[in-house]
Amino acid sequence: MVRLFIGLGIVALGLLIYCLIECIQTPRHRVRVMPKAAWLAIILLVPLLGPGLWMAFGRRKSTGGNAPRKGPTAPDDDPEFLRNIEFQRRQAARREEEARKRAEAERKKRQQNQQKNSDDGAPGAEGPGETDEGGRPQP
Repeated sequence: MVRLFIGLGIVALGLLIYCLIECIQTPRHRVRVMPKAAWLAIILLVPLLGPGLWMAFGRRKSTGGNAPRKGPTAPDDDPEFLRNIEFQRRQAARREEEARKRAEAERKKRQQNQQKNSDDGAPGAEGPGETDEGGRPQP
């Protein structure tokens, strides 16, 4: 009989410690029925009944598998992922625009060089094909 009481005492002490720690760690907005301080007092002052009441009425019950997830469920629901994709898309568009501008500037520069070469030729010369490499007219 003494062994039974010792066993029950150990179980009661374990339950008391567990409920006390859980009550302390539970945020105030998740405590039901009474204020958190009142629950702490009941758990400590009423050894078996206090922890039992806490387990039954003091804490919010978890909804199990139906609880809403805290994080995004898919990549397209994650705002940070979408921000990164938009950032990469804008960088790619900016690189394409810069490459297009560089190509346009090189094309204009070539046209200006060709026009300059044709203007540097002899009077009456009709095109760049009628001058030699030094820019002198061909006979």
